Amino acid sequence: MKNVTPQPPQELFTDKTLPHHILPASTSKIVAATGTATISQAYFLAHWKQILPRYIGHGRPSADTMNHYSSYIQQFFDWCQTMKTHPLAITDFEMRGFVEWLYGHGYKDDTIAVKLVSIRRFYLAAQRLGLIAENPCQDIYVPNATPDELIRFFTPDQLYEICQFYEEDENLFRRYRNIAIVYLMGVEGMRNVEIHRMNREDIDTEIGSIFVHGKGHDRRIFPCPETMSFLHHYLSHYPPEPKKDGPFTPMFLSDSHKNLWGRLSRNGIRFIMNQALVETGFKRPGLSCHVFRHSAGTNLYAATKDLRLVQDTLGHRDPKTTARYAHLQERMAKRQTASIVPRPADARNKND
Repeated sequence: MKNVTPQPPQELFTDKTLPHHILPASTSKIVAATGTATISQAYFLAHWKQILPRYIGHGRPSADTMNHYSSYIQQFFDWCQTMKTHPLAITDFEMRGFVEWLYGHGYKDDTIAVKLVSIRRFYLAAQRLGLIAENPCQDIYVPNATPDELIRFFTPDQLYEICQFYEEDENLFRRYRNIAIVYLMGVEGMRNVEIHRMNREDIDTEIGSIFVHGKGHDRRIFPCPETMSFLHHYLSHYPPEPKKDGPFTPMFLSDSHKNLWGRLSRNGIRFIMNQALVETGFKRPGLSCHVFRHSAGTNLYAATKDLRLVQDTLGHRDPKTTARYAHLQERMAKRQTASIVPRPADARNKND
């Protein structure tokens, strides 16, 4: 049992001053000189946003990733403050109380799982620095929110119907932008965040490839000619003066007045996809735009029966993740209960 330390003042739960892209010089000197163990709990809680990146994404997390981690961890700190619990003295039992609190506030399994990944990483850093003996999140997981048989997907015919909805848009910029996004997600299997991060500089039109800024690692994909064609149509209606994002030119732009010609946000992508799902009647509770990526995996395996190809296309590191699509197809193909469908005796005899 760990000793419960006094609760730190509120300011230790937030980081208000230091830039997010560097580790404080004082921390760097401590670590360089003594290894890891001399950073105090108070210092860690005050500067966790600068320390944590070393333990995420091989030490090079994107700004988008860090923003999400920070948001989830800060929410956890707020809960700790309400419960008068020191974050570095929390127990497994108390962590389970936090999970119950999340369920009580309407969060779904998928969302809770993502939050726990962030908090688990925070405690991993604290453990590696010698500040805690055990990670209180180590044995806490939510049920698998998307078992094989619950994976939802659209057939190619349904994806075509969604694209037809966008074809009716008289604004050619919006029409081809939205169809291109459907193709990148539903055919090429790209994630929402990968669409969001995409830049014009990532497209090589000569060889027909796209450099994808992926989840945890980058990769190069070679889209089919149809996808490249819609990208070409979109670029032919691209505004002449888009807002730059540092040295890069965002690929997909917003046409809203609040962010005209700026990088299309992840929420903006969700809105665009949900709009089509509502209008085509495909929208269901709990159905997110990630269904397009599942559609790419499911349909590609159905067409090729090549798990390695699906794994490469979706950028999965773990083949077990890709195997879900094979299991789903096998379940759909076998339909074993057909052998026990009620039928007349003479019909059963013919089949025996």
